[in-house]
Amino acid sequence: MNYIKNTIKNNRKVIIIYISLGIFLAFLDMFNIKLFQEILDSLTLNTLTSKLIIIYGISLILYVILSYCDNYPSVYLQNKLYLDFKLSALRKLSKIDYNKYQKIGLGKLTQRVENGSSAARDVYFEYYFRIFRELIPTVLSSLIFIFLIDYKIAIAVLIGYVFVFIITKIIITKLYSLKEKIVENEENMNKYLIRGFQELISFRINKKYKKEIDKCQHNIDEIVDSKVKITLVHEAFFTIFAIIVALIKIGVLIYSLISHKLSVGYIVALITLLGKAYEPIAIFNVIYVDYKLDKVTMNKYIDFLNLADDKMLTSGKNINLDNQKIIMKDIKFKYNKNLTLDNINLEINHNEKIAIIGKSGCGKSTILKLLTGFLKPTSGDIYIGNTKLSEVNLNKFYDYIFYLSQESPLFDGTLRENIIFDKKVPDNKIIKILNLLNLNEFYNKLENGLDSEIGEKGTLMSGGERQRIALARLFFDDSNIIVLDEATNALDNRNEKNVIDLLLTKLNKKTLIFVTHKVELLKQFDNIYVIKDGKIVENGNYNKLNKKDTYFYEFSQKSNNNIKE
Repeated sequence: MNYIKNTIKNNRKVIIIYISLGIFLAFLDMFNIKLFQEILDSLTLNTLTSKLIIIYGISLILYVILSYCDNYPSVYLQNKLYLDFKLSALRKLSKIDYNKYQKIGLGKLTQRVENGSSAARDVYFEYYFRIFRELIPTVLSSLIFIFLIDYKIAIAVLIGYVFVFIITKIIITKLYSLKEKIVENEENMNKYLIRGFQELISFRINKKYKKEIDKCQHNIDEIVDSKVKITLVHEAFFTIFAIIVALIKIGVLIYSLISHKLSVGYIVALITLLGKAYEPIAIFNVIYVDYKLDKVTMNKYIDFLNLADDKMLTSGKNINLDNQKIIMKDIKFKYNKNLTLDNINLEINHNEKIAIIGKSGCGKSTILKLLTGFLKPTSGDIYIGNTKLSEVNLNKFYDYIFYLSQESPLFDGTLRENIIFDKKVPDNKIIKILNLLNLNEFYNKLENGLDSEIGEKGTLMSGGERQRIALARLFFDDSNIIVLDEATNALDNRNEKNVIDLLLTKLNKKTLIFVTHKVELLKQFDNIYVIKDGKIVENGNYNKLNKKDTYFYEFSQKSNNNIKE
């Protein structure tokens, strides 16, 4: 809940101004009604003074000016809260425990952030703020002015509230069940739409779109039916509500006729104030149902924000990785109670080039995520020199690490941004690296050169182009330890050999940890670790391992250099 509370706290000055202004406007509105009543009575008695007209005029103009000023905090908060709540998700991702993050799907996370931010804003802005700055002040100030006119009518108004609240409770229960049904159907429809957008090829080939469209059509029918019913229930409530208010107004006129106590000004003021006194209840009827549903959506978002953080990102020792050996000692790792790695022991010397190979699912990528601190061992320790990785400040540790996964993560931005991020590098140096990676033909086709937008995840490129662009980052990075997880698996043989040769030349004075499924690439590596079923079964250089009695040789023969992780 800290993220939500912090957002409210960070905007508290504007919130205080917004609520205070609302309370004052509610009171001023009632005060203007009281002044108008005095003017009417003064006209009847021919006692109207210029002083009263001036006060009334000033009060009306002040109300108009303050209502205009009210737009600033209103629009500011409505947008600022929503965007701040969304930004909370990015802040959370910057320090969330990676294991927790893995369990959340991207589609679910995106929807939860979008819907949760909107719901959190509405819970505060449309419900809490509105109640305290508008509804409660309007009811209280209306009752106070009614009481000042005639306390008996004020009591009648309070009795009327009892009947309205009883009806409101019945109506709210019905509205909540209908709106709950709408939310459920909207979520289902959104799910079908998103997977329909993402899986075009698969769904089209398997002729799945017809059933998806039928499901969406069913959701549409349910949504429309529920919304029509909600409108009818709302209108029924407002009709009953209007009848109750009308009866009280008629009662005021009858009371005035019988008692002869109320002047024309008082009657006009009372009838106006009665509308003001009951209007907030009608508004509350609408916003309360939305509040209950928004609270459910907001709580789902808060559940995400409350997931455990990786505390080692911001605490721990600062170490220097220059000339440091990396050691994994007796490492075991369980994922969902399944043993993924069992008794892993390996050493990586400073500037050593090591490779890790094995079948798909054997645990290669898990080893890399443990070495980089994203995952934590179930048992055993990882050492950087003589210091346990569990005691190291990971944000400082990452100053020494370059990591690239097989997905070749490109983001929605320019080619330049995807290669050098926020660094300042001359264009000719970037273009030189693109040429070295055989991307000159690709680059020459771009209309805006390095400033060309490459789209989200580089979907318009081939897999090999995406990997080479991602690898280009390495040539502008100063990290001491390079971790590549199948980072060349989409390249053809010629480009892959070219990239490996470039890397080994470039990384001559750096530590390289390289995961691959292609045995022929390993001849130049200092040490090769062979993984089978979560265990290291062999290690050594290529010549030592490439013998007929080794699992390495068996693996290379069976895979035919073509098994991919």
